[in-house]
Amino acid sequence: MSPVLTQQRLHSLAWVRERVAYSREQIAGIFGLQVETAGDIILSLLSSGILRQVRKGETNVGADPVESFIGKGDFAFSFVGLYCYRGHLVYSLPKYVTTEKLAEPEICAADSPLPVERAELFAQVLRVITRYNSGYKREISDSLHERAADCYLALPVTLLCDYAEHGEYRNDSELISRNTHGRILWNRTINSTLPFIQNAQPVYVDTYAARTVDAEEDFFTRLHRVVVKECCHMLSQFRLTELLGLPEIEAIEESSDELGGVDYLIRCVENELSQQFDSRRRHILQLLLAYFQQHCEEDLQPDTELMLGCTHFHTVWEEVCRATLGQAVSHEIAPPVWLLSCGRAEAASTLRPDMVFVRGAVVYVLDAKYYLPVVRNGVINGLPGVNDVTKQFLYEQEFACCRPGGKVFNAFLLPMPSEVETGEPFERYGNVSMTLFPGRRIEVFRLHAQQLYAAYLSGSRCDWLELMFSQI
Repeated sequence: MSPVLTQQRLHSLAWVRERVAYSREQIAGIFGLQVETAGDIILSLLSSGILRQVRKGETNVGADPVESFIGKGDFAFSFVGLYCYRGHLVYSLPKYVTTEKLAEPEICAADSPLPVERAELFAQVLRVITRYNSGYKREISDSLHERAADCYLALPVTLLCDYAEHGEYRNDSELISRNTHGRILWNRTINSTLPFIQNAQPVYVDTYAARTVDAEEDFFTRLHRVVVKECCHMLSQFRLTELLGLPEIEAIEESSDELGGVDYLIRCVENELSQQFDSRRRHILQLLLAYFQQHCEEDLQPDTELMLGCTHFHTVWEEVCRATLGQAVSHEIAPPVWLLSCGRAEAASTLRPDMVFVRGAVVYVLDAKYYLPVVRNGVINGLPGVNDVTKQFLYEQEFACCRPGGKVFNAFLLPMPSEVETGEPFERYGNVSMTLFPGRRIEVFRLHAQQLYAAYLSGSRCDWLELMFSQI
C-alpha cells in the first residue's frame, strides 16, 4: 500500500460549513496547531482555493457567491467535501445547509460517532461530487497530472464504488471441445462432422460443445481483489466506507506486494491492456494502472494533503439542475457583426444560455445560481449581479423573437436553505426586474437540493417545470 496512506492516522475530526468565516485561531485549532505555527497550512489552503481570505469591510452587495461570506472571521472554506492534513480531518458542508450553523468549527475525536442526519446529508453530497467528477474527468491516465491530494482519495473511491456496483475483473474464457459436456455448438458440429442417417434423420455421434472456464485464479482477478481490499482499508481510515455505504472487504488474504513489486505490476497491467479489447475489462485495468502509478509519485510525503470534494461547487449545482429538470436543448445567440470602412468582421465568441427546456410552444430559459441571499444590516447580500440579470433578459428576448406566439418563462434557480425546507420540492422566492426591460421580470425559485441530488444519483428526472410556472 502507498506509504503516504499507511502512515496517515486520524487524530481529530472537524465539521465546518462553506462560506462561514473563521478566525486564524479557529483554523489553527482544526489542525491541532498554535497560531504561530499555522502559517504554512493556511498558505497551502489559500493557494489551493480550499480557503479564502475575507476582505475586511466588504459589503457583499450584489457580490458573486464566491465572495460572499457569513461570520466575522478572517478565513472561510470555499470548498465542499473532505480534506485531511497530518491526520486532522475536515468535513466541509455546503453553505445552504443552514440547519448546521457551525459558527465555530465543531472539533471532536476521530472515532466519535458521526451525527446521523448530518452524515447522511454529507454522504449524499460526496456521492453527487463523485458522480459529477466521473462525468467530467479526462482520461484516467491524465488524472495523475492533477493535484495528488484529489487523486489519492478520488481514485480509491472510484475503484471501490465500481467494484461494489459491477463486481471484480473476470477473464472467464469459453473452451470448445469435442464430445464433452456443455452447450452444443450445432453450427460447428454440422459443418465439421459427418452424421449417421437413421430413419431419414441425421444423427450426430460426435458433437462440439462450449463450456465456460472459470478464471477464479486469474492473475488480474486476484490483483483487482487485493487492490480493492487496500482501497477499502484506506477509505475506512477516513470514515468514507461508513459515510458512502461502501462494502467492507477484509476476507482477501493476499496483498499487492505478494503479487509483485510496483514496477512489475505496472508492466503486467500495461501488457494486459495492449491485448484486452473488452471495454469493461479495459476500464478496470486503467484504474489499476492509475492506482499503481500513484505509488511511483516521488514528491508525496506522510503530511501530504488529501481531499475528496471540489472548490467549485457552483458548477456541481448547475449540472445537477441541468441533468434533472429535463432534456436541455443547445442554443447559441448569433454573435455581433462589425461593418467597418476597412471591412466586415464577425465576433468569434457568443452567448449561450445555461439551460433551455422546450415543452411544445413553451420555452423555459433558466440559470442555476449557487447563491444564498442573506440579510445583514437591512441589506440583502449574495444576489446575482447586474451582468447575470441583463444576460438573462437578453436570452428571454432572443426566444421571444425567434418563436413568435410562444410563451417564454425566465428564472434563476437557487438551492433552498435547509432550515426552510418543508418537504415541498421548490418555492417561489421572488423576482427581479429592470427598467431597461419594462413589463418583464425574472422569477426566482429555491429548489430542494436533496431531492434534486437523489434524482441525479438515480439518473431520473424531476418534472417540476410546469408546476413551478403554473401560477405565473
